[in-house]
Amino acid sequence: MTNNLCEPKAVNKTGKILVVDDMPGMRLTLVEILEDEGYNVIVAEDGYQAIAAARENHFDIIFMDIKMPGINGVQALREIKRLDPGVAVVMMTAYSVEELIDEARSENILDVIYKPFDIEKILALVKASAGK
Repeated sequence: MTNNLCEPKAVNKTGKILVVDDMPGMRLTLVEILEDEGYNVIVAEDGYQAIAAARENHFDIIFMDIKMPGINGVQALREIKRLDPGVAVVMMTAYSVEELIDEARSENILDVIYKPFDIEKILALVKASAGK
């Protein structure tokens, strides 16, 4: 397993955000949106890297793709919630994967967002998680 966790460019706001997506373009888009707002963002390319990052860090919010190779986002979510039960998680999807979305909702996620991203909704979710 390659560990490609990236450290953030800007750290103007408190807390950490983890972005998990196997599609480089999606990761980059979301990271740029959040870093432009001054958030501290770490990325993971798959569920295994996400779990490894959660072992080393507490995240205020995690944006996790549902459908990824290896372990899917719901499987990674369960392991991360075991490590950090209170972490806020937003599942992301570009597909109609209702069964996985239902599984994720049973794990007490914050929300589900659909790709392409609604920037205002993403920023509202981050601000809501900061108030926890």
